[in-house]
Amino acid sequence: MISQEDARRAIMIDVLRSIDGGASVVEWFSGHPNFGDAEVLRLDLHRRGASLALSQSFSAKGHYGGAPFRHAIFTFHFGDADAIDVSMQGFSHQNVIGGLWLRFADDTKPDVSFVGTELGRGDIEFEFEPCFGPFGTLRATVTKITITPVEDYQKADEPTSMTE
Repeated sequence: MISQEDARRAIMIDVLRSIDGGASVVEWFSGHPNFGDAEVLRLDLHRRGASLALSQSFSAKGHYGGAPFRHAIFTFHFGDADAIDVSMQGFSHQNVIGGLWLRFADDTKPDVSFVGTELGRGDIEFEFEPCFGPFGTLRATVTKITITPVEDYQKADEPTSMTE
């Protein structure tokens, strides 16, 4: 019998593989994407070019299993033809999340305020689990994901590290 976590991870892998750059994310995690203890570095909500950047460390021997750790910034780029729905709490200087799950969003109707705007609703839903930072949900259309390796995850949010 498959556990609930394994079922959620299988759905997340399907979602990632449907996004440009997502297969590279699955590969980076050796087939088992896990954003537990990742840090939310940025959540940029611009009218054009919105994105979410996460810093994450991973060891092929297990999350805390030892060397070699690899550190990277994962940036989820959002489309600008759809609305972005955000319901999050706890954003702080630390921003460590307990986990991140992705799933295909359901087809709920947009709020009445969107009628006539021709804006759609995003097709991917993010669920942020609490740790010491933000938790909640975000719904957006993800156009691509980029991975930027960094040497020192403690400096991942410095401007030179975040150049893509």
